[in-house]
Amino acid sequence: MNKVKKHEFVLSQLSDCKDFADQLFNWYPKKNCFAFSGEMGAGKTTIINSLLQHLGINDFQGSPTFAIVQTYCLPSNENCYHIDAYRLNNKEEAMAIGFDEIMGEEAYFFIEWPEKIKSFLPDNTIWVYIRENESNKRMIHIEQ
Repeated sequence: MNKVKKHEFVLSQLSDCKDFADQLFNWYPKKNCFAFSGEMGAGKTTIINSLLQHLGINDFQGSPTFAIVQTYCLPSNENCYHIDAYRLNNKEEAMAIGFDEIMGEEAYFFIEWPEKIKSFLPDNTIWVYIRENESNKRMIHIEQ
């Protein structure tokens, strides 16, 4: 039986995202699938932008809400994916845009609204739960 890894992080303000990116890649230094779960406006896209910057991506295209998948080329010439599954309604729509193939790659994946494509995610997906508390701090709970 595998032991579940858990981590906690508090973002006092969204400008602390760089510190979070540094810590996340310290905890998980290899390519992984990161699933970001949180309410609309919780900071998912902003946090993912910081993670991409940490990996050397300086031409952030914003959340791929309409495109659904944004592919970035890392300085190492490897692909990295930012996926926003918000507009997907079912498994068939995900299949139609090739999620099964994309998720078969060895790459970094940063996924917003992952609950909509949960059946495509690898078993070792790292779940990043973002909740805003009453003092506008983001409470981040990470579980693998």
